[in-house]
Amino acid sequence: MNNYTIELIHIMNSIDDTNSLGLSRGFLFKYLKETKVISVHHFKSIIATLMITNSIKTDTIKTESIKTTEKVLLRVDKNVYWNELMIFNNPDKKYTLNTKVIKSYRTKFVKKGTPVNMIINNKKNTFVSEFYDIIQSSQWQKNYYLHFLISDVKDNFNELKYNFSGLSGMPVFDNERHLIGIFCKIKSIDDKLYGLVLPVIYLIKTLDKEDNENLYYLNIDILNIDKIGKYKIKQYLPNTEYKIYYLPIKYEIPLDIYYSLEGNVNNTIKCKEKNDSITLFNYEKYENYDISNKIIKKDNKFKLNTGLLTYLVSNKMESEYIMILNNYIKKCNYLQDIWISFDNICEESSTSTASNNC
Repeated sequence: MNNYTIELIHIMNSIDDTNSLGLSRGFLFKYLKETKVISVHHFKSIIATLMITNSIKTDTIKTESIKTTEKVLLRVDKNVYWNELMIFNNPDKKYTLNTKVIKSYRTKFVKKGTPVNMIINNKKNTFVSEFYDIIQSSQWQKNYYLHFLISDVKDNFNELKYNFSGLSGMPVFDNERHLIGIFCKIKSIDDKLYGLVLPVIYLIKTLDKEDNENLYYLNIDILNIDKIGKYKIKQYLPNTEYKIYYLPIKYEIPLDIYYSLEGNVNNTIKCKEKNDSITLFNYEKYENYDISNKIIKKDNKFKLNTGLLTYLVSNKMESEYIMILNNYIKKCNYLQDIWISFDNICEESSTSTASNNC
């Protein structure tokens, strides 16, 4: 199998205005006649991304071509906050990437036990699809998304676990070389290591959407709705989540995940009510959640958003900070304009006090 990966360097911001470097991978993907560079941000505050390339320069004296390695700044094509993908414009053609452009993909979920492939250190590695896992984006209650997990009978993950961050953003293929997902990270479950893969449907929906910076939902009375589009809403047990069949992946998913995939500005869908009437609903934007992964600072205070929460959790900040923030998230119904001061751990809103919103 050919090489499809690109080496990337992320410059990440912090709450003390210092920057750190993070390594990951990416790949070229062609969709609707446009080629983009794809990677992942893990909901961290990345302020710039450099791509390691080979460029060819001509020595005017010796009249010969010289290959050199360069770090090229990538231009962001889409700011993506509802999932962990990064979308960049394809760099200038003068840079040689030595990678193939991926054009073929398959959105149908892979069955358990299906072989899947990644190229690691120029070597094809075959893994096995295990099961699907629902993950919460940072700490926000409304933003859930799917991963499927892969395992390896040869235990290659144990060999790679000390450098697994460098694998983030790598493409994952089926045996027919269709792109089926993007590798995100390694997760330990019951003392066994699994790879978490973001299904390719997230990439397709991200490229299709006009607004990737917000979450959307249908403002419907779920008890009176029989179908959304062509498919029934199901609840298998009382007090459990509602689910719906999702045709692009041929799989039943929670309704909140369906909203995150299909929700977009100006999107509408027909719903069949239980009295058999058909009503057209507009997707509405959640106004109460700032899901930006940017660390935003103003007057020594930080905006409470995904970027700040991810930074605190990933850097194992003092437990009292995390506890206080989690308590606010659980009891607040308005989180758009809350700012945090770490000097006295106080919270206030730009429109009113945080206590009035909780």
